[in-house]
Parts: sequence; C-alpha cells; structure tokens
Amino acid sequence: MDIERFIGLVFTGFFVLILLYIIIRSLILMSKDMNGEEVLREKALQLLILRTGENHKLSEGGKFNIKEETTFGRKEDNTVVLEDPYVSGYHFRIFPHEGRFVIEDNESTNGTLLNDKKLTQKTYLKRDDVIKVGNLTMKVKML
Repeated sequence: MDIERFIGLVFTGFFVLILLYIIIRSLILMSKDMNGEEVLREKALQLLILRTGENHKLSEGGKFNIKEETTFGRKEDNTVVLEDPYVSGYHFRIFPHEGRFVIEDNESTNGTLLNDKKLTQKTYLKRDDVIKVGNLTMKVKML
C-alpha cells in the first residue's frame, strides 16, 4: 500500500469518527428535549412576580434577578423581605449549585409550593416553574 492511499484512509476514518460524534451528540440532545429535561446552566435566573398577595412593596410584573444565594422570608435580614402573614421568618432560599439553581424550603410552617406541589427536598429549578409562598406567586425565567 502506498503512502497516499494510507493517508487517505486515515483522513477518511477521522472524518467518519467526527461525523458519528456529531450524530450521537445530536440524538442525546433531542432525546432530552423530547423528555422535557431542561437544564438551566445559567449564571443568573429571574423570578417574575405573578401575584403579590399581602406584599405591598412588590408589584405584579416585577422581577428579581438572582445570581447568588437569595433568602426569602419575613425577617429583616433576608435578601428579600416578604410582608405576607403566611410566610415564615426564614421561609425558603434559592442558591446556585454546579451551574444550576436550587430551591430549598427552610422548614417553613406553611411550606413552599413548586408547581403546586409541596417542596419536601432541595430541587433544581427549571424554566417556567411556578413558586408559591403564602399569597405570593412567582415564575422562573432566565436572563
């Protein structure tokens, strides 16, 4: 076998391997999309206020931009202070973890609802998740 034929076979093999990698990667991404697995690997997320309830300092349509750990509750030393009587002193927190954002209820009295289900453990947030705390309702958006 001459050198030109050998080099041609090497380049053909290399090209086929790259093509297979692209096809497999595309299939994996499409299957995640079809399964509804949306991973938010963002540096910041945004909470859109849908309903303020008793929180007179907030306005419907208002937004919170979250880049680092953010705590919500009635106590003054929370990042976001809520005036709702159904909200605990330190109700819940949102924090980044491995490029994603996690929500955690701080053993609040009335609980935190995520998509109308009581939050019982730390949970990764996804786009369009709905968070309900007391009479406050917020929707997860991205920046």
